[in-house]
Amino acid sequence: MKSNETSNQWEIAIRFFFLSILVFGFIYPLSVTGLSQTFFPFQANGSLVVNQGNIIGSELLAQKVNMENMFLYRPSAANYNTIPSGASNLSPSSSHLKTFVETRKSELESLGLRPDRCPELLYASGSGLDPHISVTCAREQAEFLNKHSKVPLEVINELIDKNTEYPLFGMIGQKRVNVTKLNVSWKQLKDE
Repeated sequence: MKSNETSNQWEIAIRFFFLSILVFGFIYPLSVTGLSQTFFPFQANGSLVVNQGNIIGSELLAQKVNMENMFLYRPSAANYNTIPSGASNLSPSSSHLKTFVETRKSELESLGLRPDRCPELLYASGSGLDPHISVTCAREQAEFLNKHSKVPLEVINELIDKNTEYPLFGMIGQKRVNVTKLNVSWKQLKDE
């Protein structure tokens, strides 16, 4: 009697195992992929930024740029690499963090940027890949780019306004600028 019950339980367990593989390994992922591709294709494909037919990045990720030409992103603890992305995990009392911040502060000051208006350029974000900065920091960089290009400050500020993202429902998050989208617009403006 017991061996019959045991074999019956094994049969149920094996059926459940294969049914779980079918549902959770194939049906569910394919239906979620199909729904996301149907209703949110831009987001489902990585929010890719395309310029002149070439994929140049994602709206969701920061990239390494040269300050002479473009707006700066926040520093990255992983050198903007997506595989080992993450924060530096240095504590506020860390001497390494203090050294990094002082070095970044000196670099900003040497470029003529005021670190008190761009504090996010001193510290890496939690992911190390955040493409957003504050509007204040973007406007500070606009003054620098205005001095080093022939583009009027008003035009650069309009670009910043066009690439400013607002809090969700007007209250969740902060007003911020997506530097990836801003740099694409800035490059297109300079190339005209």
